[in-house]
Amino acid sequence: MLLHRSRHFLSAAAVLFTLGSVTLASDSVTVTTLNWPPYTGEDLPQMGATTEVVREAFAAAGISTKVEVLPWKRAIDMAKNDAEAIAYFPGYHCRHVDGFVASEPIGNGPLGLAEHIDGPITWETVDDLGEQKLKIGTVLGYANTDEFDEKAGTGWIRALPAKDDLTNLKKLVRRRIDAAVIDKLVLSYLLATEAELKADAASIRFNEHPLEDKTLFLCFRDTEEGRTLRDKFNDGLRQIDADKIVDDYFKYQF
Repeated sequence: MLLHRSRHFLSAAAVLFTLGSVTLASDSVTVTTLNWPPYTGEDLPQMGATTEVVREAFAAAGISTKVEVLPWKRAIDMAKNDAEAIAYFPGYHCRHVDGFVASEPIGNGPLGLAEHIDGPITWETVDDLGEQKLKIGTVLGYANTDEFDEKAGTGWIRALPAKDDLTNLKKLVRRRIDAAVIDKLVLSYLLATEAELKADAASIRFNEHPLEDKTLFLCFRDTEEGRTLRDKFNDGLRQIDADKIVDDYFKYQF
């Protein structure tokens, strides 16, 4: 995967939805996302910081946005196969499945390892994680880094997939894993808001050596219509200050 932090006209055409494709002719689009607080989520103010960036960029291009929140794999599938939707976000890349093209960056965030304070990890390269035979929690369906995922795929890194970040953190609290791949801001959010972690929040921290500062994208279906909307979105993105939107969001919401 999942998830990780943002720092940060169409004139009067209409969108006609035809079988399996979106034909430009409307000033409204549907995009899909997942529950990945604080970036995206149906229960967050404005549905999350990254959702606000996406909505503002489309608005700058004269396009209103409907956002559907789904489990990650379903969000991608709807954007690929459902005539109603044209894109999904936020992706570290747009290669989760074939058939998508990426927007300009919509944000970024540090991806790294959550560790237990009683079991700190010392490492310099991804190979070190395998050499130490660490049990590392990942989230099913999420992209991490190319190098990490390649070495996890070969079995060199012992990756143990879970359904979500919260599950991994609960396993880390119980010392069933040695570390968990997670976005730094997601970790801070979960430690601050999840009742199940409250008693043990002080025992979990973000390892000081990040895997990567990840870039986030909006992934458009790779069709003529999708590429046209991608270009419109990119035009709108250039008209807004995405970093300020994100900074203000976290300043006033959390």
